[in-house]
Amino acid sequence: MPDDETERAGDGTLATREPEATFDPSTIRDPPPQPLFSLRRLGIVAVLALAVGCLYIAGRSGGDTDPAAVSGTGAAIESYQPSPGGRVLRQSEVGVVLKAGYDGRITIDGVAIPEEEMVGAIDPSNPEYDPEAGPRPNNKSVVKFQPGPGRAVTEYATGSVEITVRYWRIADGPGSAQATTYVVRVF
Repeated sequence: MPDDETERAGDGTLATREPEATFDPSTIRDPPPQPLFSLRRLGIVAVLALAVGCLYIAGRSGGDTDPAAVSGTGAAIESYQPSPGGRVLRQSEVGVVLKAGYDGRITIDGVAIPEEEMVGAIDPSNPEYDPEAGPRPNNKSVVKFQPGPGRAVTEYATGSVEITVRYWRIADGPGSAQATTYVVRVF
């Protein structure tokens, strides 16, 4: 039986096969040079420029973070979450942080949020709950709400959501309340 290097010729004699040539890396050629301004390169640059422009516009449309930029805002509001005109998810926390010595309540799309459902409120069934101090004894200046199951608002409707915050100096009481209203976009 012939081995791998030989094979039987048709006339009965053995013929040897020459080994195949080895690969020579010097035969590899570089691809032809591309023009500097090819359609492909111009397309990639245009897509990148469009992406940078979209990021810039998205960053600029986040809303104004300065509380003084919202009409009807007194000096009592230190910060908004999110900023007026900002965008939030359907179950995001919204509201304001007031200066120390202030208290407030929040209304979302006309639905008054009970103090027991505001962020930081202590559940009345909790043994640490003090009825005289109320459900938010340590964070009265945080007037925020996060929707969820069993709450006054389970989730925000997609689109514009109006947030109204009534706030007052604790020493003066709710009778001296001021209000500010702003809108956020829910997506």
